[in-house]
Amino acid sequence: MIEGPRDGEDATGADGRADAGVDSGPPTPPPAPPSSPSPAAHGPRRLRSLLIGTVIAAALAVFLFVGLGQNSGSGPAAAPVVGIGNMAPDFSLPSLTAGPPVSLHALGPAHHHPVVLNFFASWCIPCQQETPLLARTATAERAKGSIVQFVGVDVADSPAQAVPFARQSGLTYPIGTDSTLRVAAVLYGLNGEPNTFFISGSGRVLGHVIGPVSPPQLDQWLHRLAGSSG
Repeated sequence: MIEGPRDGEDATGADGRADAGVDSGPPTPPPAPPSSPSPAAHGPRRLRSLLIGTVIAAALAVFLFVGLGQNSGSGPAAAPVVGIGNMAPDFSLPSLTAGPPVSLHALGPAHHHPVVLNFFASWCIPCQQETPLLARTATAERAKGSIVQFVGVDVADSPAQAVPFARQSGLTYPIGTDSTLRVAAVLYGLNGEPNTFFISGSGRVLGHVIGPVSPPQLDQWLHRLAGSSG
């Protein structure tokens, strides 16, 4: 005769193991793997990073390219820039307009005439903005009998571009062509355009403007040069 469990006993056997048919509850599920953002979530962040990098690179390129002027390109290594108070190096260059050679000394100091010496190029964007001002001012100075001479040096340019540029800008003063940068880089130590030197009647550098000359700057220097013919 099979007896049931005695009073005080449960459905476990003597060894304490549960009967096979007894359900002890649902098993504990394994921990879920950590969630990762969907590929779509990376899109906006990646695009934003690319845009920021592009903007920074573009700004750096503009800064390096513009600076205070535009570089003349490859050529002889520049010497130290002619300093204030030094004598302006003399030179003789072929004329852009097929006239006589352009000589700084012959046009200025030889006659005790002060000189506004401007280095430019037709491809230089700041020069394109500055040159018409110089052309108008030179014409006005000549009309009122001023002894101040304007001299231009066209740097690392081609006559096919420079001649139309000079004509359209209204340039009528002597312009020399410095295709090899012998004057701009070797004699004056320049590595970009525009650059303007203000030279006394004795041939000494009184001032130097890097980049485009403003109308107030030009007026100020013309007044000073007018009193420096000796």
